[in-house]
Amino acid sequence: MKTSDQIIEEWLVINCQAGDRKAFELLVKRWNPKMFGRVYYTTKDAVASKDIVQEAWITIIKKIKTLRDPRAFQGWSLRIATTLAIDWIRSNQVNRKREAIRELVQAEFAEKSLGPKEETLISLKKAIDELPPEQRTVIQMFYQENLSILTISGILDLPTGTIKSRLFRGREYLKKMLENKLYQDEKE
Repeated sequence: MKTSDQIIEEWLVINCQAGDRKAFELLVKRWNPKMFGRVYYTTKDAVASKDIVQEAWITIIKKIKTLRDPRAFQGWSLRIATTLAIDWIRSNQVNRKREAIRELVQAEFAEKSLGPKEETLISLKKAIDELPPEQRTVIQMFYQENLSILTISGILDLPTGTIKSRLFRGREYLKKMLENKLYQDEKE
């Protein structure tokens, strides 16, 4: 059974496809924060994320008439935004590496004043940030946004087996990183 939010969203999408500007504005108002959150998590750059989200909305408005099923808007729109974010990452790898080094130095400085639980959380965040973008995106979508494997598969336009594989590899990497961190802490 459809919820009222789903019905409203489908209605907005159908009206957008018919050229209703007000419906598009309402759709942007509903989805912009979530889209920005997804893009920001991927890029770690607020300014770039705003630009990417704006570019995503431009693409959405140009292509919304090609969307056959209004119920698929969530996955379709987030796939557009995620793809643009990943493209941005690929084009800015050098700058991201420099920024990561700077953040690492700052985090290590701040970490010295934290307790063991906070240190573990910081270590986990660092380990997640070190994941390849494909694994990091899937981990974030699955654990932080509580999306199902099937939904992630639709958003990223990848087979469910690929999503499961990226989740597995990401978890294994995080497990090793945390084990190494705990081992290093015991030695000290």
